[in-house]
Amino acid sequence: MMKSKRFEPIHEIAATSAKDSSRAMAEAGRKVADLERQLEQLHAYRDEYVRNSQSAGAIDAVKLQNYRSFLARLGEALSQHLKSLDAARKEYEKRRALWSEKRTEAESLNRVIDRFRKEERHAADGREQREGDDAAMRWMLAARTDTGNA
Repeated sequence: MMKSKRFEPIHEIAATSAKDSSRAMAEAGRKVADLERQLEQLHAYRDEYVRNSQSAGAIDAVKLQNYRSFLARLGEALSQHLKSLDAARKEYEKRRALWSEKRTEAESLNRVIDRFRKEERHAADGREQREGDDAAMRWMLAARTDTGNA
């Protein structure tokens, strides 16, 4: 069996692994995008709440305490969301690095297979040339022999 044929299954496995890594990276990227969008929404909600509360005018002590408590909970939610976003970004980078590694591996195997095919074509061309030369030589020898016998 030719080298190129022996390496094709290995290349297929590497290519499939690269595709799987690409899908995982894309999913991680979507998660990051979703978390970023949610974070923007939380910031917008907090900003709107602060604006609406400031325009409400005078507030009593209970409302002030509730306002501060709610802002503190919003701050905690933002902090937790930032931690989730940071973890998702790290996961995305990990997936991206793995995908890059797998893609490079698949491309390298593809180049090796291409090189083997080129070598195999070169060897086949050489065999064909030798066979053609041998046939021509036999024809010339046969022609000389026939000429010498006549």
